[in-house]
Amino acid sequence: MVDIERIKKYAKDIRENIKLIREFTKVSEKEFLKDKKLIFSVRYLLLECIEACAHICNHILVKNGKIVPAGYVECFKGLNKIGVFDKKFTEQLIKMAGFRNILVHQYFKVDNRKVYKYAKNNLKDFEKFLEGISKYLRRRI
Repeated sequence: MVDIERIKKYAKDIRENIKLIREFTKVSEKEFLKDKKLIFSVRYLLLECIEACAHICNHILVKNGKIVPAGYVECFKGLNKIGVFDKKFTEQLIKMAGFRNILVHQYFKVDNRKVYKYAKNNLKDFEKFLEGISKYLRRRI
């Protein structure tokens, strides 16, 4: 059975991080790129959001779908497989997993302009993820 309190905790973390990211990216791209504290804060907050999405995904798949994903991409594809998200949004989630891999594995090669653009243009993906999870859980419970 899905642990709703666990899902709520991750969702709260994502929402709090989104607020901070929006606050930290109110500056221009030029100002952002000059400020290492902002850069590393936003990187870490984005990484936490993606990780929280993956934790929610894994939990739901294991508890409801009886699927144990091998990685982030498989996890998000699994949500599509059990009817949580359509193929189009699943592709966005797969891109999110790719961005996470860049942040984690190519740490010194990360283009901070892309971090800024991702933070400015993709936060709605996290909100859409949470909405979709909420709708799915309401149907299941």
